[in-house]
Amino acid sequence: MLLQLLAIPLITKKYGLASFGEVALASSIGLFLANLVNYGTNQTAVKDVSIHRNDKVKLSFIFSEIFWLRLVVFLTITTTITITTITTKNEYLILWLSILPLIASEIFNPLYFLIGIEKIQWISWGNIITRALSLGLIFFFNLEQFVSVYLNLMLSVPLFIFYSIIFFIIFRKFDLNISSSPFFQLREKIKSNFFVTFNGSSVILQQSIFMYAVAGTVSPSTLGAYGIIDKLLGAVRQLVSAFSSAIYPRAAQLFHDGRSQWTEFRKKIQVGYSVFFLIIALFIFSFANIGTMLFTHNEDPTTILFFRYFSLAPLALALNANNVLELLLEKQYKKMFDISLIIILATGIISFLITRYFEESAIALYPLIIESVCLVIYTLFLRFNKSTSLE
Repeated sequence: MLLQLLAIPLITKKYGLASFGEVALASSIGLFLANLVNYGTNQTAVKDVSIHRNDKVKLSFIFSEIFWLRLVVFLTITTTITITTITTKNEYLILWLSILPLIASEIFNPLYFLIGIEKIQWISWGNIITRALSLGLIFFFNLEQFVSVYLNLMLSVPLFIFYSIIFFIIFRKFDLNISSSPFFQLREKIKSNFFVTFNGSSVILQQSIFMYAVAGTVSPSTLGAYGIIDKLLGAVRQLVSAFSSAIYPRAAQLFHDGRSQWTEFRKKIQVGYSVFFLIIALFIFSFANIGTMLFTHNEDPTTILFFRYFSLAPLALALNANNVLELLLEKQYKKMFDISLIIILATGIISFLITRYFEESAIALYPLIIESVCLVIYTLFLRFNKSTSLE
């Protein structure tokens, strides 16, 4: 997470904001498409791997099914976009090709498997080394032409290589077999995972939609200040997601053994989230000027204000993590789809109201507002679900 944030000042210092903007735009598109290639398998397959971790035949089936599903989605997306780019926007073809390694790496992403067998440290340390390698490439190589293209490759190729290596190590170490999956099985998987995939995409869209909405309504410096807290929120989301992934096997086992055990475990996690992120909020609010100096190299009053408005947003995000986890454990994918639709609608309404009727500084409240809305919506859905199940 820290290494990703370090890339921002490194790129802007060497190549300027314009190049960083191109890289940020390309990477956001790449991450969105990579999420589609993953097709919700990092969420839905963990429980199956955790339960069948000692069954080589079942693990091979899960491993094969996910590999073929991701490959089919990847080929569909890349073929469609490549043909469209060549026939309409040929000048963007080389930029599109530069993010292909990022998208293709998701075919081999072993996160679901390593979480299920509780070996997440394999990928954690590998990700640190990969990010450090990317930073090293950016630092030591001075680019003069096709800057954004080469920067995209420096950020994505090491990840593709790492995921490919781990994929084949798992394949050999656990003596797995990749067999062909019948079309009807892939079709059923595509149908069942559609709702989870849409939910994951909506998380990305709730930030992208607002960024697009404010881009043409605020000054460049204000947009830059918001960009900083947007990146921080993304880093917090990754941190919370990593923790949720780490406790997923334990949660799945407790949920399988009895709902009351999961409920007690969930309460302890919620208390931990509350204490930790309240301390973080107090720290961000109190030392907003230091944070501003680190990212902008001056005490810009707008950025300081944005940091303070942002301070409670990570708490709201973290408190909602177990709501999402519970719906995954219950396999309530259709409800997650419904929630995502409501959140995207709320994103559009909030974006319109803030940009149309409020001062520029109000955009810094968006992360807190949208994460609070998500928390309320998920909580209401879970309570309604429990009340109907008791009737």
